[in-house]
Amino acid sequence: MTALILNLPPFILLLLMMTTFIASGLVMLCLVQKYVTCLHFEDHTDFGEIFANSMSVIFGFILAFITITVWQNYNNVSDTVSKEANTLFNMYRTIEAYPPEVREEGQKQLKIYVQEVVKTEWPLLARGQDDLRAYQDLRSFHELIIHYVPKNNGELAAQQEQLRLFSIYRELRRNRVESAKSLIDKPMWMALIFSAVLFLFFSSLFKMKNLRIHATMIALLGTSISLIFYLLILYDNPFIGPSALQSEPFERLLHYYWEGQKTLRITK
Repeated sequence: MTALILNLPPFILLLLMMTTFIASGLVMLCLVQKYVTCLHFEDHTDFGEIFANSMSVIFGFILAFITITVWQNYNNVSDTVSKEANTLFNMYRTIEAYPPEVREEGQKQLKIYVQEVVKTEWPLLARGQDDLRAYQDLRSFHELIIHYVPKNNGELAAQQEQLRLFSIYRELRRNRVESAKSLIDKPMWMALIFSAVLFLFFSSLFKMKNLRIHATMIALLGTSISLIFYLLILYDNPFIGPSALQSEPFERLLHYYWEGQKTLRITK
């Protein structure tokens, strides 16, 4: 059910969220006004207004803080993916300083690894699963480099640079794989939903002469809350949903590999 909702188009997901919160708010208003009359706020004292404003500020502050945190995490993961692809590109270029047999084998292994990431590992990220084959492909490249004995200072410098880049890339890959999960865990989701329901309940306790105006205010409040939850769902997991990060940086690497091989054949 969760996967089905997350795979909806952004506009449909937004409509679903707005409909859910507006309908919930209006139903709660009707129930509270009819059955919870003993808790109605009929006397609008200064203390009551201060208390109402305080609840709004606290609830809004919590939602804003969590939304900003989720958005920053999404941007950080996106930046990590770009850096990861750029590091692979540098590794591909650095290995050109090696002898032909090592260079060709290394570039071949890098291409196999990138293909595995694009075709297999990326879909697995949406399910929070690891791709052991991609890890093995990357390990094969590392073994090729680490076991090669440099024959001159140029090859030694290239190997040191390659090992440095590999260390950086391994850390970037680990960050990407570990980020393939929801930033907001289930207890926090439950707390946020309960807080939203509690705030709608509190807003329904006021006794207004015009019920239509009260219903309009509840509907607007439900719409505002739905927009926040829409953003949370949209960016909570960077690899799931309408705004899921794509493997475009890695696909561009494959395009570079293909163009490089094509140029090489034409030259020969």
